[in-house]
Amino acid sequence: MSKLRITGLDVIPVDVPRRGGFALQRGVTPPSSPFTVVRLRTNQDVVGYGEGVTTDKSMADVLREHLAETVVGLDPFDLTGIHAAVDRVEMMRTERIGHWNPARAAIDIAVHDVQARWLGVSLSELLGGRQRDEIEVCKNVGVASPSETAKAAAALVEAGYRTLKIRAGADIDAEDERLAAIRSVAPREVRVRLDANQAWDPIAAVRAIERLGAHGLEAVEQPCHFADVRGAAYVASRVDVPLMADEGFWTIYDVRELLVAGAAQALHVYLGKCGGIRPAMRIVGLAEAFGVAVSMGERIPFGIALAAHLHVAATLAHTPFAHALAYDLNESDLITTPITAVGGRMPVPEGPGRGVEVDEDRLAFYARR
Repeated sequence: MSKLRITGLDVIPVDVPRRGGFALQRGVTPPSSPFTVVRLRTNQDVVGYGEGVTTDKSMADVLREHLAETVVGLDPFDLTGIHAAVDRVEMMRTERIGHWNPARAAIDIAVHDVQARWLGVSLSELLGGRQRDEIEVCKNVGVASPSETAKAAAALVEAGYRTLKIRAGADIDAEDERLAAIRSVAPREVRVRLDANQAWDPIAAVRAIERLGAHGLEAVEQPCHFADVRGAAYVASRVDVPLMADEGFWTIYDVRELLVAGAAQALHVYLGKCGGIRPAMRIVGLAEAFGVAVSMGERIPFGIALAAHLHVAATLAHTPFAHALAYDLNESDLITTPITAVGGRMPVPEGPGRGVEVDEDRLAFYARR
C-alpha cells in the first residue's frame, strides 16, 4: 500500500464551442463539446485530471452522484480495487458493465495521472516505456462534393498528413467519385482509410469494399453493425482490405469475441469507449496475442484526454496505422500549452504525468452552471 489516499473527486461539466466541424453520412458533428472533467485530489497534495469524452451530459451526474464518493479513501495505486468499486456501483444501477465507460475513463485517467506525478515519471514511462516521441495522426476529409473533397485532401497532403480518413456508406457511386478525387491529388504512398460506421450488411460490405478498394485502401473501419460479429468475419474472409473494428467493441470481452471469430485485423481503441487506460492496455495485450494492430482515437477530445491517448500510443510496440487524434476543433482544449500536429505528427508531451497542465481559468470559464 502506498501513502497516497484519494480525498476527493471534483466533477466539472464543461461545454466548449467548436471552431468548426465536418460532415458525416448521418449528419454533421455537434457545434460544441459538452464533456466532463474530473479533478482527483489526494492526501499528499498530488492532483490528477481526467476527462469523460461523451456528449451525454448526464455523465456529470453519474460521476457526481454515484462514483465520486465511491473512490474516496482508496489507494490510487490500487487500480484493481478502483475499477471493482465502479463495477459494483454500475451493476447496482444499470446491470450493464460498459454503459458508464466514459465516466470510468475520466476517473482512470486521473488516477494514472496521480500515479505518474507521485513517481515523477511520464505516463508513458509508467505504462511500460516510451517507444516513440511523435505519433503519426490521420485527418478526416469529411463528406463533400468530389471537387471540394479533392481540395480538402490536397491541403492535408500539403500539410504533411500521410493518412486520410473518409466516410462511406450512403451512396456507393458518390463515394467512388470522392475516392477518385482524393487519388487525383494524393499519391499512393498517402494511405486512405474508409469508415463505414456500420452502414452495410455483410454482402453489401463485400461488394462495396471490392469496388472502392480499387482506389487503394489501407483499411475499412466498422463496415457492419456493431453486434454482427459473424457478419464481420464473413466480410474479413472475402476481402483483401483489413477490417478495423470500432463500434464493435467496448470491453475486452467484446474484443475476445471479435478476434476469436477472425472479424477484425485492427482495433480502434478509444479510452472513453473502453473505460480508461487500464482496460485499454488489457485490450492492447490481447490484440498483440492475436497479431492484431491497434490504432488510438477519440471523439474530438480536450487536451487532457488527448495527452493520455498520445502516451498510450507511444507505448505500443507496433503501430502500423495512424491514430485518429488530429481534430483541432475545440475553441479551447483547457490546457496551458495546446498539443498540435506538425507534418502529420503530434509530439508526446514531456514531463510528469500526462505532461500537460490544466488551465484552471479556462476550465472555470467553460464550466456548465
